[in-house]
Amino acid sequence: MGAHERKSGRFDVTILFCDIRGFTALFDNRDPEEALAFANSVLGELGAVVEACAGEIDKFTGDGFLAYFGINSSTEVNHAEVACWCAIRLRAALMVINSTRYGFDQPVVSIGMGIHSGPVAAGTISTLNKKEFTVLGSTVNLASRIESLTKFFGVDCLISEETSKRVQDKFVLKEMPPQRLRGVSETATTHWLSPLNIWP
Repeated sequence: MGAHERKSGRFDVTILFCDIRGFTALFDNRDPEEALAFANSVLGELGAVVEACAGEIDKFTGDGFLAYFGINSSTEVNHAEVACWCAIRLRAALMVINSTRYGFDQPVVSIGMGIHSGPVAAGTISTLNKKEFTVLGSTVNLASRIESLTKFFGVDCLISEETSKRVQDKFVLKEMPPQRLRGVSETATTHWLSPLNIWP
């Protein structure tokens, strides 16, 4: 969908921030073209999973991506639930990717995911030669901060308290000890999206 076809305005969405762990160390002292080929392969496959889940990739960050759910879907769809199922599918896709890489004696890949639901401003940011549709706001920033906590807790996917309320008892979750997020005055409670959740 082109940027001119996307809706602009204020929306309630769920953000999924995904990061490839150790990307810089993985390609330290290697050919930049090799890093680009890796990013295209792995991020391309993971991005296809997001699109299959009716999510939208807002941007690739070089070693990850930011995706959102809810802007172009029906108001009857629980986009928080869809985003959590997408994270579960991303786990499954990564297992397939790693099984292939292992077969070619390549290092396996791990990811961290942060999910948060709330309001964003969506619209097109333009320069003289470029237009880019994007989502902005504290909801996006919090999803990124939550993803960074996955390293601290040693897990692959954390969802916010707000997202956990929206999905209720649909998933197996483990509440984590409250932590202070960078740039946030109050401590935040997150929930681990347990591997016991399996894509049907």
